[in-house]
Amino acid sequence: MPDRTELEALLTNNLGWVDRVAAQVCRRHGLDPDESDEFAGWARMRLVEDDYAVLRKFRGESAITTYLTVVVTMLFRDYRVSRWGRWRPSAAAKRLGDVATRLETLIYRDGYRLDQAGEMLRAAGHTDLPDRELLRLLSQLPARGQPRPQQVGDAPLEAQPAQSTADEVVLAHEAADERDAAETALRRALDALPPEDRVIVHMRVWEGLSVADISRALSLEQKPLYRRLERIFGQLRKQLESAGITREDVLRLLDDRAA
Repeated sequence: MPDRTELEALLTNNLGWVDRVAAQVCRRHGLDPDESDEFAGWARMRLVEDDYAVLRKFRGESAITTYLTVVVTMLFRDYRVSRWGRWRPSAAAKRLGDVATRLETLIYRDGYRLDQAGEMLRAAGHTDLPDRELLRLLSQLPARGQPRPQQVGDAPLEAQPAQSTADEVVLAHEAADERDAAETALRRALDALPPEDRVIVHMRVWEGLSVADISRALSLEQKPLYRRLERIFGQLRKQLESAGITREDVLRLLDDRAA
């Protein structure tokens, strides 16, 4: 177990890499320079907090740069939720299917132009539609602004008009508690995986890459990778079920996180 001095040195030696990954993630999601700097500082603090708890989980089974790339990418998701709230695809996008849902996310959540979103969807194997067809699909979706922090007015909270009944608020809190429990269980299950397995899960589930794409990106043989993915997801399923998370909860949670 490394001591605090060793962990501090490990982070110091790799701060340049952390900042580069943070900048790339922010650029990919359309953040301006000030927001990018804010996220980089926030990510550094998360790496230091709880006496370098994140770095203590590094087992040396992959390069430290690979580990930090995955960590910073996942931290950005936490950062985005803490600042802007969770993203939910529209009912229209869900009705039109997977391509529409992913297109809406790339355009309205992540801030990509249509041509950029089209290139990403085609490169990941999600569609072969040309941009003009994607534009026609986008025109069927409701226009949405990118989520940004919501500011509360100057009036006291008790003076604000109520938008939900007490029962609706209670039900919403219960649903949020259930989702938080599933989110915590998923995070713990992912943390228990070796770093390279976490990278594979991230690329497969949240980046939507094909097995062939993952094989090329990580220089792994494609055929054994199918069996490896089955083993990884089987392990995750067992851990989540042992924590009382149902299969339906898992599928819903993974679908929300992949959107």
